[in-house]
Amino acid sequence: MVQDIDTLTSSHSVVSADAVVELLRRRRATRAIDSEPLPEAVIQDLIEAIRLTPSCANRQPWRFIFAESEVERERISQTFTGGNLAWAPHAALIVCGFSRAEDDCRDQDGREYHQFDLGMATMNLMLAATNHGLVARPMAGFKPELIRELYGLDPEDQPFVMVSIGWPSDSEEHVPEKYKGSESKPRVRKSADEIVRRI
Repeated sequence: MVQDIDTLTSSHSVVSADAVVELLRRRRATRAIDSEPLPEAVIQDLIEAIRLTPSCANRQPWRFIFAESEVERERISQTFTGGNLAWAPHAALIVCGFSRAEDDCRDQDGREYHQFDLGMATMNLMLAATNHGLVARPMAGFKPELIRELYGLDPEDQPFVMVSIGWPSDSEEHVPEKYKGSESKPRVRKSADEIVRRI
């Protein structure tokens, strides 16, 4: 039986659906990013957002490297490829997310969830960053094998995503020419009918 909404929420703190959707609307992954250090309290919030992520069978297979110091940001930036080399190293915080199949929750049909769970944790990280007014841009353009080498990861560890996080910048000096001005354009998304089948 469905309970009355007031009964369900009387003993719980509830964030309205509108607030969640508005946070998603605010999220932008711009390349114009500043290197001003993040307050420790903000970094702790980002870590807590990761920690609270749900996962299959509560296996929590994700692991993250937070490159915070200038030295470590320069070091991890060696792994970027393509256009990411120009702008991503400017971020105040560079994060690498990885997981391994051995830590996974596996069904008998062979489905593996560790990268899905890592994706959820990364999204929580990005939304927490957005809530603090930060840019958090995820990237696939990096060298996983170099991440393993630089940080002594095991061969089974699968670096899957990099995220550059920092305050938005008014300057696009470090942004590749082909991207300048593009990030102020409206975001294009498929219609609800294209992605959701309601039956």
